Amino acid sequence: MRGDPKSGVGAAAFAEALGEVDPDLLLTAVIAAVRELLIPEWSSRRKADTRPQKALETGEAWLKDKNNAEVIAAAKAAAKACTEARNETFGDDHRVPEAARHAAWAATAKDHKGLFEALEATEHELLARIALTSEYHLGPDQRRAVIGVLRRVLIPAAPAAAMSPESLPPKPPAPYSPDSHFDLGQIIIHKKFGDVTVTSVGETWVEVTIADGTKKRLAHKP
Repeated sequence: MRGDPKSGVGAAAFAEALGEVDPDLLLTAVIAAVRELLIPEWSSRRKADTRPQKALETGEAWLKDKNNAEVIAAAKAAAKACTEARNETFGDDHRVPEAARHAAWAATAKDHKGLFEALEATEHELLARIALTSEYHLGPDQRRAVIGVLRRVLIPAAPAAAMSPESLPPKPPAPYSPDSHFDLGQIIIHKKFGDVTVTSVGETWVEVTIADGTKKRLAHKP
């Protein structure tokens, strides 16, 4: 996503890109972005004020128990507290509680428009920080930071590829005995066939490949 180096991409661009994402997963991503990108600076400057952190926590609690009246009430209270924090800090870090309160508002919101506004506030806060030193060239880095968190949360990790005998960690050669257990890829020292490699494993047998390329089945213990 492209955006202005001073104002960012805006809520509409986030909505266009993420509008089809499951709202619960999107809320999880928003919480991660605010917690990782904004809260550390807020905590270092306002150690005693944990209102944004509590808003994020109530959002997480609601995701786990959406029908709990106490959880919903706590989320409402946390959102209200963040509104107060925003008003108290306006012009100086106010976007942190502004972004965090959307996580708590999600418990009672009719739609998830606020989550896109939370991402907008997160990016605006990051851009405001570099604006203090006029380092506008760092704007793309701030956007990449937001996108990086979103990618990590929203895009599932690729499953690990199944290991083949060639990719398995090497096993030490072992003398063959029908009373021993052998693993895929292991080298067996056989009195008749010499050094053979296990290429398939059954419950009570292993298939091995001998030097001439032929395959043999040998008994082993499960």
